[in-house]
Amino acid sequence: MRGRVAAVTPTERPQLSIVHVVVTSSFAGVERYVCQVVNELAARGHQVATIGGDPRRMREELVAGVESRPAGTLSRAAMYLARSGKADVVHVHMTAAEGAAWLAHPLQRAPVIATRHFARDRGSNPVARALSRVTSRVISRDIAISSFVAEQISGASTLIPNGVPDQSQAELRSQTAVMLQRLNSEKAPEIGVRAWSLSGLGDLGWRLVIAGDGELRPSLSRLVDELGVAGSVEFLGQVTGTDDLLDNASMLLAPAPEEPFGLSVVEAMAHGIPVVAARGGAHLETVGDDGVLFTVGDPSAAAAALVTLSRDRSLRMQMGADLRRRQQERYSLSTHTDRLEELYRQVVDEVDHKPR
Repeated sequence: MRGRVAAVTPTERPQLSIVHVVVTSSFAGVERYVCQVVNELAARGHQVATIGGDPRRMREELVAGVESRPAGTLSRAAMYLARSGKADVVHVHMTAAEGAAWLAHPLQRAPVIATRHFARDRGSNPVARALSRVTSRVISRDIAISSFVAEQISGASTLIPNGVPDQSQAELRSQTAVMLQRLNSEKAPEIGVRAWSLSGLGDLGWRLVIAGDGELRPSLSRLVDELGVAGSVEFLGQVTGTDDLLDNASMLLAPAPEEPFGLSVVEAMAHGIPVVAARGGAHLETVGDDGVLFTVGDPSAAAAALVTLSRDRSLRMQMGADLRRRQQERYSLSTHTDRLEELYRQVVDEVDHKPR
């Protein structure tokens, strides 16, 4: 059966020892989310550490006092986790981190919570799926980051939508649109490029800034040349200062058809930036009726929305304000962390009261 969702409400915040694990050597949406949550937990007095992620970027994003160990492989993550001392909670992100928690569990006996960042069941191939049925046995709770994810995964999950830090309202005066995402097939960046070409905004002094990297970068560069919009499109690659980038933008274009959550979308909402997004996945929850949702895979519809917004700053300001209010009410980092703390407390209490 598909996911059953339980609600979590915040209560008092106990001080805990928490280890977040992500088995990568990169830095994208999941790693950025981990850093934001860990920083918030540390500010509340918890003892927090991370395992995995690009070492340089993790250190840049994490506050002083948070221990961070690199772990690009499952075995290294398991070793660090086993040697890290008894934690109250181990919080894992993605299947490889679940495997590391399973390997370390005989020594690291803390309850394990797994955040499901993707709208699919565990494992990307038959072997990985078979292994995940074993490694997932140590998991006390699954967290679904959106209703869309909860509906797509098997088994019970606790719905805790992601949250981002609140921000000041951007001025929305620049002639800059942004795509902030990985450049791979599931994000459909070519739809965004084609929408930009169809909008004709480049001929009116606007530019499209594409922040992010991935295997489609070379083909997207060729597409930009073929469409004759190279003069108005800038590829930034991976960026560190996403807040600065968004502060200087006036629109965000998000063409992914089945976004599990869309951290960059909600970050744009926090800055009060109008969002033009594909009508699919979690965009239906995050953006909803307060932004512009276009038919999945339809660059003409996306282009029309970009043109309308480009012509009217007052419209951009109104839409941005609505989206910013929506983010603060539904997707604030503070509320998200409240709910995480409550879930942590629940699983710790269950272990403390389990018959021995």
